[in-house]
Amino acid sequence: MNQPSLNEYQMRPRYKFSNERTAAELRSSLKQALSSDANWPLQYKDTHGHLIFSYKKKDRHTWSPEMDLNLEERPEGGTLIRVLIGPAAGIWTFFMFLYTICILIAAGSFVLSYSQYVLDKTIWGFWLLPIAVLGAVAVYLAGLYGKSRAIPQMIFLKKFFDAALPKSVLLEGDLRKV
Repeated sequence: MNQPSLNEYQMRPRYKFSNERTAAELRSSLKQALSSDANWPLQYKDTHGHLIFSYKKKDRHTWSPEMDLNLEERPEGGTLIRVLIGPAAGIWTFFMFLYTICILIAAGSFVLSYSQYVLDKTIWGFWLLPIAVLGAVAVYLAGLYGKSRAIPQMIFLKKFFDAALPKSVLLEGDLRKV
């Protein structure tokens, strides 16, 4: 089977589904699907109305994605299911932190350079700018590498969702992207 192209997948695909059953029934179906087959390499946490499915420790690596499901009862009946498949919160936060550091170095480079210019000193502050740019490029490339490692597990999470809740109707999202 051909490995999917990176361009075919989003980093954090989002979907909206509709299902005729209640949120409690869907929660029960998802939990039952995990407990009925011990071969699923997944575990779940139920926090603040979200079901977060992640890989068990033995199957998890740094780039392993998580699937976050939010189940909302609809006034007309049924449930709206919001799905987000993406990196673990710790990894996502770490990458945003690294991008923030690169932005701060770039901004600091401009401020320092301008200060040196105004004070009629040697302007060496601009030399920090390439460091910031190279840092941002390195973080981006690391993200692409992580994305390539996560694609098979992202597809598996989507297949688990389809198996556990087969009668869900897609409202938003592109299923070709996982």
